[in-house]
Amino acid sequence: MKKKTNKKIFISGSKSISKLSAEMFEVLDKIIQDGDTILVGDCYGVDLAVQKYLLQKGYTDVLVYCSGELPRNHVVGAIHSCAKEAAGLKGRAFQYVKDKAMCDDCNEAFGFWDCKSLGTLENAKRVQEQGKWFHYICLEDDWPPQQKDTPIY
Repeated sequence: MKKKTNKKIFISGSKSISKLSAEMFEVLDKIIQDGDTILVGDCYGVDLAVQKYLLQKGYTDVLVYCSGELPRNHVVGAIHSCAKEAAGLKGRAFQYVKDKAMCDDCNEAFGFWDCKSLGTLENAKRVQEQGKWFHYICLEDDWPPQQKDTPIY
């Protein structure tokens, strides 16, 4: 595998999604094929499902972002700790630090979204405010997923 685009791709997603769809696998496979770096969080749901898939594929060009010293979930790639920036914060404000860092560090982002999660929506807004692409796959009650490259806020 040869680096083609040298991009950093942020994968954001809903905690409620623990199983990735075929469309989500296609997105990840394309990123792997291009040799791009994947930025992902340390939460359960999409974050952990993505990490497990990348491990299964043997893909290690992954940075797992966390707001603490160590990630809550980590099965592949290197750890990117935002603990210094998050020191003294709690709750959503604590997790916001790592989310903002991934938005800042990426070239573009994908959201694997349940069409309800406010965290994924906030990440979309932050990425788009920086003039970067935010693509998303929305898993709604009416399967199959919808793929979009348009603003969602």
